[in-house]
Amino acid sequence: MRKINTGSVSTEGKTGIEIQVCLSPGQRTVGKVLSALHLEKLGEWVGNTATAVITVDGDEIEEPLYGAHFIDVTPGKHDVKMHIKSRGPTGIQKALYSATADARGTEMHVVVNPGKVTVLRYTPKDGAGATLEFVDERDLVMKST
Repeated sequence: MRKINTGSVSTEGKTGIEIQVCLSPGQRTVGKVLSALHLEKLGEWVGNTATAVITVDGDEIEEPLYGAHFIDVTPGKHDVKMHIKSRGPTGIQKALYSATADARGTEMHVVVNPGKVTVLRYTPKDGAGATLEFVDERDLVMKST
């Protein structure tokens, strides 16, 4: 499986898919509590213990979970899958990953039009599951001369 090109490069003038990762209602509540207790660093650490596993047309990448991810693709139809992979001790990690890979992932078929970026939103649910939904289609950002 080849690595796909993602958001670590400039997206100016590139057709592709952008996936925005959002917080679940429970994650937002925990974040507010940690902030009130001045424990934001703990929240950041927990957030850094998981990665986003994104598969487009069979090609897979892993990136930090939160934020927006840009996948450079050609115009046309694409199969997109995403799930969360937690880090941790090997035995625990394998058990969690195998138990939740299907439950916390989702997939959809999207069409990327020439000169456009298709925007999707991935939102984990509290407990098991997630949603991957179409949000918008926007024009490319072109470099100014």
